[in-house]
Amino acid sequence: MGIAEEPDDLNPVLGQQEIDVDISKFWAGYLVDEDDAGNLIPDLASIVPTLANGGISADGRTITYHLRDGVTWQDGAPFDAGDVIFTLRAIMNPDNPVPSRSGYELIDSMRTLGRHEVLVHLRRAYAPFVSMFLSPAGAYGYCVLPAHLLPRDGKIAHASYNTMPVGTGPYRVVSYESDSQIRMVSNPHYWRGAPKLRELDVRIVPNDNTLATLVKTHEIDFFFRVPHVVSRSLRGTAGVRIVSSPFTRYADLGLNTQSPILSDVRVRQALVYATDRQGIIDNVAAGADVLADSDQPPFLWAHDDAVRKYAYDPAAAGRLLDAAGWRMSPGGVRMKNGVPLRLGLAGVAGDSVSLKARELMQQQWHQAGIDVDIKSYPSDILYAPLSAGGIEMTGHYDVVLEGFANGADPDDSILFECRWMPPQGENVYRFCDHALDALEEEALANNARPVRKAAYARIAGILADEVPIIPLWFASYDYAVNTDLRNFRPAHVGTPFWDTWRWSI
Repeated sequence: MGIAEEPDDLNPVLGQQEIDVDISKFWAGYLVDEDDAGNLIPDLASIVPTLANGGISADGRTITYHLRDGVTWQDGAPFDAGDVIFTLRAIMNPDNPVPSRSGYELIDSMRTLGRHEVLVHLRRAYAPFVSMFLSPAGAYGYCVLPAHLLPRDGKIAHASYNTMPVGTGPYRVVSYESDSQIRMVSNPHYWRGAPKLRELDVRIVPNDNTLATLVKTHEIDFFFRVPHVVSRSLRGTAGVRIVSSPFTRYADLGLNTQSPILSDVRVRQALVYATDRQGIIDNVAAGADVLADSDQPPFLWAHDDAVRKYAYDPAAAGRLLDAAGWRMSPGGVRMKNGVPLRLGLAGVAGDSVSLKARELMQQQWHQAGIDVDIKSYPSDILYAPLSAGGIEMTGHYDVVLEGFANGADPDDSILFECRWMPPQGENVYRFCDHALDALEEEALANNARPVRKAAYARIAGILADEVPIIPLWFASYDYAVNTDLRNFRPAHVGTPFWDTWRWSI
């Protein structure tokens, strides 16, 4: 398998990149997983805790994980509840630079009941907790760690384990050469039975054209996440097939709702009408991504099919701008009290897709009388924390082309609740609606899916009316695979890999 990114850590509890989690799904074990139909399924847990099976208490504050009996670590040591408790403590240890502790701070207590049962008691009900071992904080995932191989004090940041991990998964890491290759071999003691592949080598090649050549010549059997422009060139290649699958990562336009111009909701709504989202997808992604109408993906349960949808309608945009007092001038740019309607449109420097999309929006918005100044920043400046003067966090922008990857749970309240405005959180839009806040908290505190789905439908309605963001598209990832490779069925959240033990060639 060929990948373009170098992992920053083979231990996904510490790794900051999606690729760290992707690779871990070959060697590590998680309490729960998610299949290609979007269903939570048990992994190291023998059953997914729910209200119906008693794994979640009636008040939603106690989660019981029943663990599989007979699972062993790849060094032969038994897996048990102590490993789960150790992992939770490592995640919560402030000395460990984990990507996120969101949700884990709600743990009030945790204990084992024998070797195969773990009880976690929360300070308050928190529906996403069950799936947090799969994908907390969007795309990241936390596997279970072996307590017997890591420092007893839980300080794992500098452990040799992080470059030569031992897990409970179907493959065992036997070598890792930085910038070159990760070699894994079959784990004959895997609890589901030995995987069908004897060996899997992950080659690190940071050049898409080179990876395309390697898959064409069958020097690799799997090109992971192929850019759309490259996958088009691979279609029709003998012995190669392209697998396309939607993913929960979305692109959007973030609007600074406290800026002088965009504080008027009519202007924000006008921008939606003035944006030909499908046209942008067709131009920058070869039509390969999925049109978005809300922050929830149309292929998962929290999406509301009845959410308000905006067609591309420059005339409607013009009417809203007229009503807001922005009148068209002879020069083609709208004016109000002698001030031109000029917006900065920010994005990541060096990202060709972002730049092309912004150039198309500049042209589209000009038709509505909006003058657009394209601004590009390095990602570590655009997304830097408030303390480092980040463009989004400080609010020094009008509109920004950005992205977000949701996790196994639909919660993204940290983006929209009033309490999560910087410096407390990631509500960089400075958006505040108390009705939305109440619905977000209702969804977080309730484990009944029908109740949560209804709350997310109403949240989607508020976001569509108030427009703190303009959803553009959900990613659709392409994978180029050898036609002899069997049983690759990508999931849509966290990582596409969930049944790697089934692969054969």
